[in-house]
Amino acid sequence: PIHPSEEMVLGKKAYQRVSDLPEVADLAVLVLPTRLVPEFLLECAKMGIRRAIIISGGFKEVGEDGRALEDEIARIGREKGIRFIGPNCIGVINTKIRLNTTFFPYLDGSGPMGLISQSGTYVTQALFLLRKLGIRYSQAMSVGNEANIDMTDCLEYLGEDPFTHAIGLYIEGIKRGRKFMEVARSVVPKKPVVAYYVGGTDSGARSSGSHTGAISGPDHIYDAVFRQCGIIRAPTLDDLYEWTWALANQPLPEGDRVAIVTNSGGPATSMADACARWGLRVPI
Repeated sequence: PIHPSEEMVLGKKAYQRVSDLPEVADLAVLVLPTRLVPEFLLECAKMGIRRAIIISGGFKEVGEDGRALEDEIARIGREKGIRFIGPNCIGVINTKIRLNTTFFPYLDGSGPMGLISQSGTYVTQALFLLRKLGIRYSQAMSVGNEANIDMTDCLEYLGEDPFTHAIGLYIEGIKRGRKFMEVARSVVPKKPVVAYYVGGTDSGARSSGSHTGAISGPDHIYDAVFRQCGIIRAPTLDDLYEWTWALANQPLPEGDRVAIVTNSGGPATSMADACARWGLRVPI
């Protein structure tokens, strides 16, 4: 812990400045008044810390003054070689190494589902509901305003993670469209990606702008992007979790043949028809 006046924080010895630390930290988690974030990020750089999570809000999502501060920390990250998630995020959960930088406990063990979210709520405050459904993360990331590391970076990372078998995305807006599509096309053949997009209406776009400062786009554009990349678009938040979890627990099919076993002719016929419409073959 770093604290200007307290000697102990949560039973741990606290240091007044980053430069007082006895060794270089692997990761800095910044929970500070917004105006202090650039100063402390520079201190981390001087100390040799190259990874950070900036929890603090009050950046571009609140207006031009906040945007100027966000531009400043983005510049510091570029010039000093610091990669950081945030600002205005809730942190990350990596169940394989028992890393949880959020203030919500994660007690459910490791699972095969990865989640990348532009909302911290859907990483953490949904945990008690996910527990009821038996859904467990491999890793989950709240990316916030994406001033440095963005959703595309995280998608590329989880695409290479051997413990993540399917990836869910909560999207309010995509910053690097062409790069996102390039990465998604490389990931989808290896593991399914499910997306829930909420910026396609006027109301959703306005809310996204005040939430994370995201620039949203019309629904039909995101529909086209998802189709071209092979991403499955979930119509509801429930579907995002449940579809991603189901896909994470099933082996990828090796072909387009589907067998249907049912106790009634009507359901068999409707399922066979649906399979055919999606390009799947039902053996006779």
